Amino acid sequence: MRTGSRLLGVAVSIGVACGLLAAGAAQADESMDVLYAKAKSEGKAVMYTSVPTFILDEWRSLFEAEYPGVKLEYFRSGTGKVLARINAEKTAGQLHGDIVWVADATAYPDFAKQGLLASYKTPEWEHIPFGKDPGGHYVTGRILAGVIFANTKETQDFPASWADLADAKYKGKVAMASAIVSGSTTVMVSGLVHDAGLGWPYFQKLKDNGVLILQDVPDVARSVASGERPLGITLTLYKYQAEYKDSPIKMVFPKEGPILMASPMGLFAKAEHPNAGRLLYRFLLSQKAQEVLSKHGIYPARDDVAAPSGLPPLAEVKKNAIIPDSDWMVANWNDVKSQWRAMFGH
Repeated sequence: MRTGSRLLGVAVSIGVACGLLAAGAAQADESMDVLYAKAKSEGKAVMYTSVPTFILDEWRSLFEAEYPGVKLEYFRSGTGKVLARINAEKTAGQLHGDIVWVADATAYPDFAKQGLLASYKTPEWEHIPFGKDPGGHYVTGRILAGVIFANTKETQDFPASWADLADAKYKGKVAMASAIVSGSTTVMVSGLVHDAGLGWPYFQKLKDNGVLILQDVPDVARSVASGERPLGITLTLYKYQAEYKDSPIKMVFPKEGPILMASPMGLFAKAEHPNAGRLLYRFLLSQKAQEVLSKHGIYPARDDVAAPSGLPPLAEVKKNAIIPDSDWMVANWNDVKSQWRAMFGH
């Protein structure tokens, strides 16, 4: 387990490790009114993201109501597929998105080093106390929390720890997402392997125990809610989704604590809609947009937005949490995926 220091410095420490202490980062000195006037002539902003669709749709309604004439469009998929799309478009010579927001915090310093991200420090950054790249290339926009879901109709025998999931009594009862597709799962795997000290033998035990590997974290929530598997490793936010309002899902915080992970966002340097992209970027960091995250079970990055209803404050959670070591993840991200593929195949 870790203290909160790793989480509080995740984007900063990654940036320092990659030599991104660029001076003279662009400041957001334009007013929202000026940005809006410029954005209307572009007509839309496009986000490449792994943020769930139900949150994106709520943001779109709020954004388009506040800024008529500027549409919010998005390509949404698992982190792996989003990053693959960005790499394919980069190879083809033209990125068609304006903003990237995925769960893989290790992708951003590499993007910045390649010159793919603009340096854009906005007034909203003053309300985000952690996870800010010194060069201005990316900033934490949300804090995801990985926990265990349990279907209370299928079991009352809840695991007390992450390690318990590999116990023989849970054989054929556990589901989790693919670390190839889901960036948040790759972070959780890294945290369990390295920071919780369970290592790869733990995942071999899960495999031998018949763990069901699904494509993405939403699929795990559905599997648990339906009773297909009574236990699953996923994110707190899916307990708050409308379709699970009356479902028998219980969130279990293991004794080692939840796995906390910072999820940064960045603005593409050669955005097709640069002004609309900046407008959307600032909107997503606004109090209004961050409150949407909190409503849906995600810890907001802003210090003036409350924690999700029913969850303890972030400061309290950090005292007993697994907070993946950002430097270790940068150094071992590809190895983690390779190990996963060799073990599970997908």
